[in-house]
Amino acid sequence: MNRLLLMMFLISILLVQSSGETIPPNKWTFNDDYFTALGAPEMVVNIAGNPEYDRGETFTIQVQVMNQGKITGFESGDKPIGSNEIALSKIEQQQEYGITTAVGVVASLSGNDIPVDIKTPPQSAGTLESGQVSIPLTFDIKIWDSASAGKYPMKVDLTYQYQKDVQIDGNASNNQLDYNMLYQHVNETHEILIIIREQADFKVIEVSGDLLPGKPGILSVTFQNTGEEKASRATARLRLSDPLSSTDYTAYLGDMEPGNESRASFNIDVDSDATPKAYSVKAEIEYEDVEGETSISDIIYVPAQVRELEEGRGIFGNPLLLGAGLVIIAALIFIYMKQREGDSGSE
Repeated sequence: MNRLLLMMFLISILLVQSSGETIPPNKWTFNDDYFTALGAPEMVVNIAGNPEYDRGETFTIQVQVMNQGKITGFESGDKPIGSNEIALSKIEQQQEYGITTAVGVVASLSGNDIPVDIKTPPQSAGTLESGQVSIPLTFDIKIWDSASAGKYPMKVDLTYQYQKDVQIDGNASNNQLDYNMLYQHVNETHEILIIIREQADFKVIEVSGDLLPGKPGILSVTFQNTGEEKASRATARLRLSDPLSSTDYTAYLGDMEPGNESRASFNIDVDSDATPKAYSVKAEIEYEDVEGETSISDIIYVPAQVRELEEGRGIFGNPLLLGAGLVIIAALIFIYMKQREGDSGSE
């Protein structure tokens, strides 16, 4: 009979395991649990500092976590009997105040479907008692160059534990105590807002030029304000490097409203040994924003095409062709003059 009961017990365990069920942790009943505190940590998440940033910017966002946990009351449990249990109950009641402390706080930053890249893994805020604020948790973020101005929500996921219940055993008179703690694991999500500022922004929409090795030429570039704000008194400036150079590498664009275009022309000198190809020229635009502050755009890349020398010479630009042409012309003139002399003699 005993063997039969044992086999039935083992079969029941196997059935439970095979069904995928597990026994939840921290689920047990305390003996002589005199008090249970009512409350929990209450976490508040904010950005420290100015939440406004520019598109294309890489910056460090600082997140602070504050614990505003409160105890709302106590529930009485087992009634203490005797002096030792009364002493244990008082110790337990004091320990119950730890219910508002968040232990092992870890914060991670995420943003779904927003134009940012988050480069920093989850950060630890440590243990936060009620009323405490964490040190700033730093996250490195890159805003996409193509991001539009506006407000964007980001998620701050917190994980931590807190003391759900406590029970004390032992001898209070000689301070030989056993502390039994029941901890609750918490996952929660908070939201913060970052703001991508409205600003002027620029791109190149057309490039033309007549650049030849060993020759001065003109590079014409059309810029467009693709941002949300007006750029006043804008000036385009090139950053040239070999084989391109210039003594006139700036051009005034004027006031550019959003969507407006402005064409600039630059005098460019090309080295005689320059290889015919497209060179990537760096350009930037200096302007005044709507608040009258001087700003400089991000680097804009301009393709400057240096063409084959023969492409631009023709017969007058090629010494060999020009010499041959002159010889042919001289020969034709000579033949013509001889014919005229013959005509004159026959008369």
